[in-house]
Amino acid sequence: MNSPIQVEDGLLLCPICRCDTTHLEIVRVAARQEDERPNEIVVNALTGQINTHGQEPAPAGPARGVGRRQRIAVTGFCEEVGHRFAIVFTQHKGGTFVEVVSPIPHEVEGVPDPDLPRT
Repeated sequence: MNSPIQVEDGLLLCPICRCDTTHLEIVRVAARQEDERPNEIVVNALTGQINTHGQEPAPAGPARGVGRRQRIAVTGFCEEVGHRFAIVFTQHKGGTFVEVVSPIPHEVEGVPDPDLPRT
């Protein structure tokens, strides 16, 4: 079984370089009913700030795109090289697909979301 997410000794590995020093920071949710316009929700795990009805869409994986229903993306980075990535869960036609996106399309100068400042 080939998985975009790798875990070793209980640690999430960077999906790009497989180092075991990863950090997860932002959760992005494209909340919606089937084929409706999504409500983009962002939760910043560093500041605790929550933004609803955002303008930037949650990252979408290349195989399923935005899907037909909700999508949840957890963004992070690895300490070793600084790779930025999103683990994306997309609900589409009765299944939940898991993909990794890197780089994250709307990041600006390494800040996960310009509207949610890092502390």
